[in-house]
Amino acid sequence: MLLFTSDLDRTLIYSRHMMDKFPPATATVVVEQRDHEIISMMTESTTKLLQQVHKQAIFVPVTTRALYQYERIHFIKEIGPDFAITSNGGTILENGRPNGEWTKTLRKRIEDSSIPREDIVRHFQTVKSDLWLQQSFFMDELFYVHHVNNDILSHDELKAIVQEFDRHGWHVLLQGKKLYIMPKVLTKEAAITYMKEQLCTYDVHLAAGDSIMDYGMLAMADIAYTPHHGDLKEKQPQVLRNATYSANSGEAFTKELLEAVLRLATKPIEI
Repeated sequence: MLLFTSDLDRTLIYSRHMMDKFPPATATVVVEQRDHEIISMMTESTTKLLQQVHKQAIFVPVTTRALYQYERIHFIKEIGPDFAITSNGGTILENGRPNGEWTKTLRKRIEDSSIPREDIVRHFQTVKSDLWLQQSFFMDELFYVHHVNNDILSHDELKAIVQEFDRHGWHVLLQGKKLYIMPKVLTKEAAITYMKEQLCTYDVHLAAGDSIMDYGMLAMADIAYTPHHGDLKEKQPQVLRNATYSANSGEAFTKELLEAVLRLATKPIEI
């Protein structure tokens, strides 16, 4: 059985902005709404392909989104994957319910490897500036997402924050206008490792993602796919030898990816 772990935003699903930037070949399908506002879309082609993938492989959505944000994606809920990973590895959903053993295991790892969040908040108060900090969110009682003004937050300020928090067991990453601050042990690949060892049986692991936050997940897989519109080419620590760096962006990449997954799922190859 093929294990397919995939990031969601900008890998399988896309905002209206991304759909406009990379016009799809087939009609769009709304897969996520918030208060009647369209948040994310796929296409008629890729929704059908993903439904086929779910039937032929172990499809595991893997996202940095908080649990409530993931559950807003109604199309993924309709597919009903056996497993899903949210909160950048903080929650493993098994048949729609959080796996309690993983929750306890992760909390212990965080406690053993990093200073408490109350202390990290105090540290952040000493380095933040109201000039560049716009909004702050504490996600699933695990990590922080700060919306920042990139025109004001300087490279030197960011570098100092990264170095300071690293000493205390917390990872800092700027993705677009979002500044993530999270325990270093909170990773997608840690949750996937636990799932692979404890919860499922598979033959080949294929992973897909578009950003540096997906790097560990892609590196651990037998086969990896990443889109042209992603940032792995520029930001990755080293070239992924197991990866296909697609020439396609947007929905064209998703179609390419899902077709590749189906080929592997229906005709396994030796790695």
